[in-house]
Amino acid sequence: MDIQYFITFRAAARSQSLTKAAEQLNYAQPTVSVQIKKLETHFGVKLFERNSNKLKLTDAGWKMLKYADQIVEGYLGAENVFTPGSAIDLTIGTTETLAAFLLPPYFQKFRKKYPDVSVTFFPALDEANIRKLKNNEIDLAIVLNALVSDPDLRTFPIRHEPFVFICPPNHPLSGRNDVSIQELHNSSFIFTEKGCNYRESLERSMNEHGVAYKTVTEMGSIEGIKQCVIYGMGIAMIPLIAVHEQLQQNLLSSFSLRPSAIQPFYSQILISRNKHISAPINDLISLLSSESLGY
Repeated sequence: MDIQYFITFRAAARSQSLTKAAEQLNYAQPTVSVQIKKLETHFGVKLFERNSNKLKLTDAGWKMLKYADQIVEGYLGAENVFTPGSAIDLTIGTTETLAAFLLPPYFQKFRKKYPDVSVTFFPALDEANIRKLKNNEIDLAIVLNALVSDPDLRTFPIRHEPFVFICPPNHPLSGRNDVSIQELHNSSFIFTEKGCNYRESLERSMNEHGVAYKTVTEMGSIEGIKQCVIYGMGIAMIPLIAVHEQLQQNLLSSFSLRPSAIQPFYSQILISRNKHISAPINDLISLLSSESLGY
């Protein structure tokens, strides 16, 4: 029995589509169909039912998927152990904020251990990174979000990431850590781009509490947002890690809301459940999720 049949079956089972499985594996769709049919013939079972143009696993299919995971993971693990000199490319989807302000010290340590591993970052909003992860376009995603719970993904929390509101030093709320959401009424905001999860959380909370606010501008650059606040154009909510330097230099001041006002956010690693975790990926996960580098 060819190991590739199990790899193909896993791709079809998790994508619920022969077409998507073929795209992921760079096969023609008939090839995928033939390989799955050979599995069914060999074991004398039916692995899929068709339901509204989607594949649905049969009871036998669900049982087979558990064995396929063990077989493929074992095979890829053996390859990793016995071919350690093979070239490795690691693709990571993350946000500009994490790439700039959280990850560099970790990747400096990672590179010392794996100097030959090529790491490529793809900056995007969390939603896009999760979609790429599920489509097997990237190896893992590092996101800043509420704790992600998804049956297709494994989640490895790194740490809680506090947020602050940045403002000019002479702002009336400057220095406070107990601001109520109502005290933001009629404030002028410099927002991150639409689709940013923590912006949406803030706006949702203000709308629920009847807090009126003005959008001065929106931009995808954290550095641009900080400059706008320095020039007195408004206030902004951003991760504390992104503004630590300016706060120390007194270029900006900050305040924070009462803890219950907005849901907590965490930096976290996401990886597909059908993704083989190679030694470099495993070490990167361990490094990120077990070590606190502080601010």
